[in-house]
Amino acid sequence: MKYAKLLTLTLLLANAGAWADGPYVVGEVSHSKANLGRSTDDAALTAAGATGLSSSDKGSGNQWRLQLGYQFNPNFALEAGYIDFGKADYSASYTGGSAHGSVKAGGFDLAALGIVPLGDNVSLFGKAGIVAAHTKSSLSALAPAAAASGSQSADTVSPLLGLGASYKISNTSDLRAEYDHVSDLGKSNKTGKLSSDMLSVGLAYHF
Repeated sequence: MKYAKLLTLTLLLANAGAWADGPYVVGEVSHSKANLGRSTDDAALTAAGATGLSSSDKGSGNQWRLQLGYQFNPNFALEAGYIDFGKADYSASYTGGSAHGSVKAGGFDLAALGIVPLGDNVSLFGKAGIVAAHTKSSLSALAPAAAASGSQSADTVSPLLGLGASYKISNTSDLRAEYDHVSDLGKSNKTGKLSSDMLSVGLAYHF
């Protein structure tokens, strides 16, 4: 009986050790599409005297991201790092003038990953977390609404959701691709609110 208990304990410890995947780092390049809520800049221009206002926004570009992670078992990991969410450009025309501006954001994230292994080399994952983001906006307007020109910044905590897949190429390295969405970057009464959709590809290295 004593040996049976010892064998059981040994097997449990060995299994726990096999499940503890340990620390890793992820480096990725991202292509983002950023969308801006234009009501903040629209309101500033109107308050400064713009009439007949028409506005638009667009935002896409390439950024980078760096994450540190710890995989506790085959189905769960935590990651934290820095993400550049990109920039949206704002344009407006009104009677007698025009305006141009931009809103950009970046921040530190913390996310939990639920992982589903598909065989020995391929895994799918979903993620949910938060981002402590810093958002900056700028606006340059010509007369008669030149008084609306200026810059603002805001710090917010925003939700982040994502999903992705990884492919094991060696005992220490994985190829990784993912899609992430973050919303409510910035403040509507200061910078305007930004949302960003990101497609990322990169490499994960397990220590």
